[in-house]
Amino acid sequence: MAGILKSAFVIGYTGAVGREVVKALVESKRFEKIVLIGRRKIEYDDPAFQELEQQVIDYEKLSELKETFAGFDAGFCCLGSTRKDAGSAEAFRHIDFDYVHQVAVHCKEGGTKHFHYVSSAGADKNSFFLYPKVKGQIEDALSKLMFPRLTIYRPKVLLRGDKARGMEGIFTTLTKPLEYLAPHSVVTGCDTVAWAMINNCDTAAPSKPSEILFNGEIYKLSEKKASAGATEGAAIQPTEGS
Repeated sequence: MAGILKSAFVIGYTGAVGREVVKALVESKRFEKIVLIGRRKIEYDDPAFQELEQQVIDYEKLSELKETFAGFDAGFCCLGSTRKDAGSAEAFRHIDFDYVHQVAVHCKEGGTKHFHYVSSAGADKNSFFLYPKVKGQIEDALSKLMFPRLTIYRPKVLLRGDKARGMEGIFTTLTKPLEYLAPHSVVTGCDTVAWAMINNCDTAAPSKPSEILFNGEIYKLSEKKASAGATEGAAIQPTEGS
């Protein structure tokens, strides 16, 4: 896909990567229509963001929302949690596997041409550890849906800023020099992931419908930022509505 496309949605748009994806979508102007799908409406101060369509949903009723995800050129799935944030291993899996899979099933049935999913480095369905195991399992499940094109992104430790989780804040502070000296090896900026996802819409489809992009490839894709119609100084810090 290249040029201006008709429609895209973002789910998980209040998270660290998701909000950067929204910003990159608005700046790039690659899509005529952008829909944010999630638990709550976000109020943006910047006029460029006020034209975004928003649909509030109940994740526990995803099975009933097939039409919500129908007819998009691209879907950007940034849903994700941790065991600590979710409250239990079961709740974590419910979010990171069940929610993501149900959204993807609707997208496949609804004709989404290119599904983008933010996973994690080390994802492995056979892992002994919960987080990489669930990430690997959902990657495998998404691949089996046979989208026209599926891209899975495996960034390293994300530089989440104020969205840092637990030890992430300490770790990213300690590894701050590596952000400049060897970024491909340890850390990934959330804006880097976002621009890689947006720019990947313009790349030639791989020989196989499913592709996994690792940190080095994510950095390379993010470098080709579209300048046409970019919004200077666009705000990405939303004020949550009721």
